[in-house]
Amino acid sequence: MSDRSGANARYKNLVLALNHAFNSGDLSGVDEILTPDFVERDMPPGPEGYKTAVRQLRAALDEPRSEVLGLVAEGSTVVLRVRLTGVHVGEIVGVAATRRQVTVEQIHFYEGRDGRLATHHYIRDDLALLDQLGVQADPKGVRSPVRSTRPTGKFTLMARFAG
Repeated sequence: MSDRSGANARYKNLVLALNHAFNSGDLSGVDEILTPDFVERDMPPGPEGYKTAVRQLRAALDEPRSEVLGLVAEGSTVVLRVRLTGVHVGEIVGVAATRRQVTVEQIHFYEGRDGRLATHHYIRDDLALLDQLGVQADPKGVRSPVRSTRPTGKFTLMARFAG
């Protein structure tokens, strides 16, 4: 049982270190936290893909902050809930800078392997973000990947912007 709790603590600490790296902008230790084949959705594999994602987000938000709201681990899986805040100063989700303050919650799922983090998946509330940026979505003008037999309107947009 102690092996499992040790793994839980190790992977939790890695996730917290990654969150700290995001907040500080210091990505120098990321290579030791992530596996060489780390998988980040919509980014090239490896630590460089993760660094690219962080740099893009930090370029889009002035004074970005990822506040930890919850953290749980089971074995090599860690779930992190954060509140992301910042001022929108660069393109994000296809929207040019608005200089608006944004606050959104996110859930991140990490899977560890061999003492490092190997995969990252997330759930973002891009609809709330778009609303805060002043984007008014037109459900009739958005083509959705959802089949026409599914609900339209708000749910179609959710599928479109959920990443």
